[in-house]
Amino acid sequence: MVRISTFACLIAPVVLAAAPAPVTFNKDVLPILERNCQECHRPGEVAPMSFMTYKDTRPWAKAIKGAVLSKKMPPWFMNAAYGHFANERKLSAAEIAALTTWADNGAAEGDAKDAPPPVKFAEGWSIGPPDMVVEFPHDIQIQATNIPMDQYNLLVKVNFPHDVWVKAAEVRPGNPRVVHHMKAWVRPPGSPWMADAPEGELFKPTRAQFAEPVGPAAVREPEAVLKVGTTPNGPRPAQEILAKYNPGVNAQEFTLGGAAKFIAAGSDIVFECHYTPTGKPETDRSRVGMVFASAPPEQRYVTITGVSNDRFVIPAHSPNYEVKAEATVQYDTQLAWVQPHMHLRAKDYQLSAYYPSGESEILMKGGFDFNWQLGYEFAKPIVLPKGTRLESIAHFDNSENNAYNPNPNIDVKYGPQTTDEMAVSFMGFIIDVKADPARLFQRRGRVEVIE
Repeated sequence: MVRISTFACLIAPVVLAAAPAPVTFNKDVLPILERNCQECHRPGEVAPMSFMTYKDTRPWAKAIKGAVLSKKMPPWFMNAAYGHFANERKLSAAEIAALTTWADNGAAEGDAKDAPPPVKFAEGWSIGPPDMVVEFPHDIQIQATNIPMDQYNLLVKVNFPHDVWVKAAEVRPGNPRVVHHMKAWVRPPGSPWMADAPEGELFKPTRAQFAEPVGPAAVREPEAVLKVGTTPNGPRPAQEILAKYNPGVNAQEFTLGGAAKFIAAGSDIVFECHYTPTGKPETDRSRVGMVFASAPPEQRYVTITGVSNDRFVIPAHSPNYEVKAEATVQYDTQLAWVQPHMHLRAKDYQLSAYYPSGESEILMKGGFDFNWQLGYEFAKPIVLPKGTRLESIAHFDNSENNAYNPNPNIDVKYGPQTTDEMAVSFMGFIIDVKADPARLFQRRGRVEVIE
């Protein structure tokens, strides 16, 4: 009797300790949302619902479970076996278990004292107070039709009074309901691009007028812009992307390796606008903000079209059309950031590097979703010696099995409109401040069909 009673007393605490504690919003769920979700899921941002409070989040408990189990949220499309990224958005197995257990067991709020301190997000500008803001000169009208608008460009004649070095930039949509994605391009002095476009008005470019990020027309001798510490052998003006806005891409910093982005005196800003109408008349007045570097940097950050192919035709009903593109770097550089860009028929993307040593590696590989066009920031910039060949491979589904395909019965060519297709890699490079961005690449494109 004594032995049995003592044994029961000894094991009782063990049984009690093994009982799992209930999963609650304040103790278990809110920390996960703060780390992974609230950047988008808060008032005024791209997500359609807020996850800032229990009251806001509770109605979405089952939807959250489904989204994390299917890996739909948080959006992240690269295979973990290839590349390491500073901005990776992936939940651990323990985090997924906590969210699903919470949803399956009544989605309890828990004790308020268990909640972590709220995250202090920047009000308005994520980059902090900008040193300069370039805005549409006036509201522009967005058509009411539910058919997505074509691509339009909008020129703002800034005429920068002197050279500037930018350490951070951010595009803020004036009306996030209709802005699907947007770029702010630097148009350098002397560039003929958009020369005849009316300022402050939506301008639909022809194929010939569509932006080429860096090319002979985007370069001129720097003698006329020697103002803020530049020299005859200093930075050259370039037509490049200053900043982008996408679901999943917004503010960017350019300070890796002591770098900054250069804008030459006399430059203007061209907004490349892609709208999705809501079915009723809307207006938009978007803007881009910049934070300037306090001194000329050690290195220069440039964002350009690194690897692209505009010479392909995807046949009607083709379920797995492959498009390859290549570019060889002409001087030593570092690859810091990549954003694959395709349209509604895209399935996946891969980027590889073939080094002069004969070695090669896959830098990134994964899926693609037009609704979440993510940019991928390498945890450590990839060193690319002169002569390194970059190759991208993308696959497209132009068949009726693709739910996003607007018309599987037509051949599809490269083009700027959403109903066209693209095979583009926007890339952020770190180069020497005296290097010429227009001479970074030797490009060529290749096409291969795999059915």
